[in-house]
Amino acid sequence: MTDFEKEVALAKRLERSYLWRRAARQWLAVIDIVPDAQERLRDALIARREQCISYGNCFCGEYGGISEARIIEQ
Repeated sequence: MTDFEKEVALAKRLERSYLWRRAARQWLAVIDIVPDAQERLRDALIARREQCISYGNCFCGEYGGISEARIIEQ
């Protein structure tokens, strides 16, 4: 397995785990490995990274943290 294949496998594993921001960072590492001559592949990887970024910026599901806060003066 080449370095390229290992990096791609890690990015895909992060996506399957819904770790979108980490996956986007990993796709950037993959893009750095690809030679400039393979422009179509680079464009496809950039699109996949942008998709991860957009998924990472969207809030889905319920939030179990603080939904309201008050400042109490003592």
